[in-house]
Amino acid sequence: MQTDKPFKSIDEQIRILKVERKLTINNVEAAKDILQRYGYYEIINGYKTPFLNDPSDDNKGYKDNATFEHIFDLYKLDRDIRKDLLQSLEYFEQTFKQALAYSVAKIISDNQTRYTAQSHYNTGRTHHNHRRIYNDRDRLLQKFNKLIHSDKQPFKHYREDHHNIPPWIMVKGMTFGESIYWYRLSKPEVRFNVISKLLDIDPTLLRASNSSLKISQTIGDLLGLYLNYRNLTAHGGRIYNHRSEIYKIRWLPLIYPRFINATRQEFNKNQFRSSLGVVMRTLKIFDNPEPSNNLEIWLQIHLKSYLKKYKEDEKFLLEAMELDGNHIKFNLD
Repeated sequence: MQTDKPFKSIDEQIRILKVERKLTINNVEAAKDILQRYGYYEIINGYKTPFLNDPSDDNKGYKDNATFEHIFDLYKLDRDIRKDLLQSLEYFEQTFKQALAYSVAKIISDNQTRYTAQSHYNTGRTHHNHRRIYNDRDRLLQKFNKLIHSDKQPFKHYREDHHNIPPWIMVKGMTFGESIYWYRLSKPEVRFNVISKLLDIDPTLLRASNSSLKISQTIGDLLGLYLNYRNLTAHGGRIYNHRSEIYKIRWLPLIYPRFINATRQEFNKNQFRSSLGVVMRTLKIFDNPEPSNNLEIWLQIHLKSYLKKYKEDEKFLLEAMELDGNHIKFNLD
């Protein structure tokens, strides 16, 4: 069967770029090595858009000042940003998991037979497949059971030597997404305690202010957005101009305009709701400063390095990341 995307050799790829689409390639041999190592799709298809005469039609060629080397440098910048973001989200994930484990142990128990009982969890959504009907709680309890009987460490050690796997060990076997499920399916008292730990707010004050500030909704929205970026970074997705259609933050008083100085009109146009800048800025809400500080510092370092070579990209990049100074405080000086 004929495909509309047939295989092209490296030489054919170079010919398409250089001859057919008029892209300047300063070092053809180096470009061949780069395409061989990292792939045409990853570099060109992933980062060509700002350099095209018509972003909707590759065949109209590249702008006069566009070069292969410039596209590759944008690819490398995004790769650095991806690493920065992944590290910061891993820091946040660890803090979140510890807050969850602490809260489960405090509110329910550290005994596996008690905190894994289904009565402590909401059912969540119902799912269907050709074999059975099940819900989110079923999946969570299955995960608990799998880890309890796992032969991997430290679960085997705790099962055999301590006859119990406490929440702070259980959470080590869970992905970020699974731990968020655990949090969302937990009863309100557990969730409030997690939020209290994350924000360093007294639980009584948190309950009193939750209705007006919509704190629990804020944390729920941010967890969804962070998980979206966490999965994107883990799978090598493009980060610098990413927007999520599903995990957009709602208009919440804890975020707007306190942390993000966006207008309601901008918000209604889907601006400042799911960008990299939003992730960086909202991480400052939490008591642990390391995730936000790490991301901001490394973004500054990598952007400054890139802009020394391509100063003309500054406006384009800051807009793509929504890091302009009017809405989100970010210093490149």
